[in-house]
Amino acid sequence: MLDLKKMTIFKICVIAALACVSALAQNAPAPAPDVPSGEVVLKIDGKELTAGEIRATLANMPADFKNFYQQNPKNAIEQLYVMRFLAQTAETTKLDQQSPVKEQLEVVRANALASAMLTYEHNHYPVSEDMVKDYYQRNQAKFQQFKIKGIFVAFKPAVPPPSASAEDRARAISEAALGRTGRSEAEARALAEDLVKQIRGGADFGKLVAQYSDDPASKAAGGDMGVVNATSKQAPELKRAAMALQPGEVTAPVRQLAGFYVIRAEDKTTQSMAELYEPIVQELRQAHVNEWFAAIRTRFTAEIEDPLFFARPAQSGAQGPPAAPAPPAPAK
Repeated sequence: MLDLKKMTIFKICVIAALACVSALAQNAPAPAPDVPSGEVVLKIDGKELTAGEIRATLANMPADFKNFYQQNPKNAIEQLYVMRFLAQTAETTKLDQQSPVKEQLEVVRANALASAMLTYEHNHYPVSEDMVKDYYQRNQAKFQQFKIKGIFVAFKPAVPPPSASAEDRARAISEAALGRTGRSEAEARALAEDLVKQIRGGADFGKLVAQYSDDPASKAAGGDMGVVNATSKQAPELKRAAMALQPGEVTAPVRQLAGFYVIRAEDKTTQSMAELYEPIVQELRQAHVNEWFAAIRTRFTAEIEDPLFFARPAQSGAQGPPAAPAPPAPAK
């Protein structure tokens, strides 16, 4: 018998199984590009699966299943085939035509189609070149960018809590590797504040970089940290501080997970429309979907006729329908 306390991963696989009723699609991203797509890598239930087939399956799976696969590929494939077998057997038994499974499947289907409709509306909204040009002209300030230089003053970081995102944990490890210092955070802040004071007083920025920066890469380039703009990859707080400057100005110390950055803005330019064309298209499409979706939500605004009915406790075991899908995020 199955242990009901361990059914969560089975539920994930049920969703995955329903998502791939047809066997294994083609032309999907490859998690292991060194293995040829035609090579048989696994046998299960008398079937041979190639690397390409497994890659194609993963491409259409929910994120939870992909994570499960990364942790235990063999177990994930086994669970998937178990769930597909159970689902097919249930269909043969016509359980999909009986309550409450029939109604549950209808809700799942409706939710999937609603999400697909939102994505379709987003991707098929026509955006003309004139619309892109108009948006670009009206948002010049948004598309400014700076070349920046910086001094990184490291401190010995605290271990990120388990609740920290994977991105924050990776960044902390990366920053900690830059300095490898025994300096405390308070000592690092005091040094960074003193550097700001010196720079604003006319000290040579390049000499201070050479003497104090704990970032070997930017230090070797005289403090050069490349370009910062609305779509660049720097940490959000660093970007906000840098983009608030005028050329030649210096930020107050900007705290990161393992140190403080002192940033100076160099040349200020505006990103070209050519490099922004596709992001602008996506923004315009997202704005359209937001407006379109808001109108639909307004249409279906409920008017409560009997407040007492909705104030009563829900029946035992009753659950509401899934939340309406949100508009799709803009494509990256």
